[in-house]
Amino acid sequence: KSELQYKQSQFAGLVEKLLGKQGKKSNSILDLLKGLKDGSVQVDSATAAQAQQEISEDGYWGVKQTSDRLVEMAKALSGGDSDKADAMIAAMEKGFKQATKAFGGNLPDITRQTVDAATQKLNDWKASFNKVSEEE
Repeated sequence: KSELQYKQSQFAGLVEKLLGKQGKKSNSILDLLKGLKDGSVQVDSATAAQAQQEISEDGYWGVKQTSDRLVEMAKALSGGDSDKADAMIAAMEKGFKQATKAFGGNLPDITRQTVDAATQKLNDWKASFNKVSEEE
């Protein structure tokens, strides 16, 4: 049990760092786009497009790829044991709350969407093992 608690704590810290990075990247890109719109920032169109791509749905800092990274970390820390999915989800929520607090209480919406997507993926992973067990 103490090993699981350690891994949950470790995962919460990883979530906090990853969501913090996602939040910072998202905010800086949104600030860049705002600056482009109001004319206070000048960048070439390729740079602006690359920045927007990074936080798009399929971008490196987007919901899909970031939630995939969270899920892979959770699975690795659980030792591939789907029975620990709920513990990893709880740790992810804890990390999200820590990141929110560290970010001054306000993270971009993309981070909540990422946690929700990762939670769904972990629940699906857990359910896939339950389904296999029921079929046996």
